[in-house]
Amino acid sequence: MTDHLQLFITTFVITLLAIFLMIPIANKIGLVDKPAGRKQHVGAVPLIGGICVFTGVALTLSWYGLPENVHYYYLLCGGIIVLLGVFDDFYDLSVKLRLVVQLLVGATMVYGLGLYVSNLGNLFALGDVSLSYIGIPFTLIAVIAAINAFNMIDGIDGLAGMMAGVSFVSVTLMMGIGGQLEHALLPMILVFALIPYLLFNLDVVGKGKGKIFMGDAGSMLIGLTVIWLLIIGTQSDSASFRPITALWVIAVPLMDMVAIMLRRIRKGQSPFKADREHLHHIFLRLGLNSRQALVVITSFSCMLATIGVIGEYLMVPDLIMLLLFLAVFSAYSYGLQHIWRIIRALRRYQNKGSG
Repeated sequence: MTDHLQLFITTFVITLLAIFLMIPIANKIGLVDKPAGRKQHVGAVPLIGGICVFTGVALTLSWYGLPENVHYYYLLCGGIIVLLGVFDDFYDLSVKLRLVVQLLVGATMVYGLGLYVSNLGNLFALGDVSLSYIGIPFTLIAVIAAINAFNMIDGIDGLAGMMAGVSFVSVTLMMGIGGQLEHALLPMILVFALIPYLLFNLDVVGKGKGKIFMGDAGSMLIGLTVIWLLIIGTQSDSASFRPITALWVIAVPLMDMVAIMLRRIRKGQSPFKADREHLHHIFLRLGLNSRQALVVITSFSCMLATIGVIGEYLMVPDLIMLLLFLAVFSAYSYGLQHIWRIIRALRRYQNKGSG
């Protein structure tokens, strides 16, 4: 336990130092996010969160000699994703180029580790659903989906970081209980790397003068790390939880992305077209400030992840967990699509009751 605490403190300190070092560098080279269009923050904000989080994780793993084969591949893939994100923050790369690089990273993970989604579990109560080699393209799609889910949800201060924290803590808990102790360290190292970022991003430190954003480098790194851990947790020889549980661990980013993309497709738009229709945008238009929206969405994410973890612990049948997840997603998607109609109906009911 003492060794682990030392590991986590080291990650925290390295990430914190990286932030202090990178803020002036980012301002000097122009790696900043300037308010314009959908971006309504004040002043130019350094886009260094992802770089600093990765620095903290990479140096800690290397310093303590932790990297096994799986960690070497993680640092390689993570480094490529962070580099892609930095270039995207600088030059606003095309969707096609981002997808190609993400696909290559996914392929590196699959073929480097020989690990992919080959079994979906007993989803239909008829025995395990085996994907065989279809699992490889399925995994590549899952990698791209996870990376972009966290990239899309990074819309208000602290949100991507808190969503990541919920996922990482949930995975750590299940890996610890399930006996994957050698893999349970990585998600907790990520948590301690995210804490300094959140302190600056949420203005706990600096009070506006030291504010930083995660940038595409950070949100994409988080998405990659989450899907990496979920595949190890569900598909490796020492798997510690079922594939259906993985859906609950990333429920909010996943549901938000799918619901938004389906809506855009129905409108005849590109599914990757940026807009202000995400869950956090809805809460802001309802009158909540960004901090209140963060608390509500994080609480919702915690609730869904808790359902998944409890369902895993009690071994609730996969089919029941799947049907429950689909019910939650349907309610979420409908609510997001008809939120203003629902609000008007509630107000009419409230006025009728008070009258």
